[in-house]
Amino acid sequence: MIKISYPLNKLLTAIARQHQMKESLTEQELVGHELTPAECAALKAGDTGKLYELGANPYLIRRVFRHRFTI
Repeated sequence: MIKISYPLNKLLTAIARQHQMKESLTEQELVGHELTPAECAALKAGDTGKLYELGANPYLIRRVFRHRFTI
């Protein structure tokens, strides 16, 4: 069964719409989103593999973390 995280994908969609590529996200960019501690840690680290495991859409991961995309 594939796990999907709506809050995680919602945040990644918002960043992708800004047409910005990131190495990682800041604490300020995470404020106001209902993310789990594991999701926050993966976003702050720019850990694309972990984001995929946590339910992030691979397309969105690639749009935001293109330089780090390794899935």
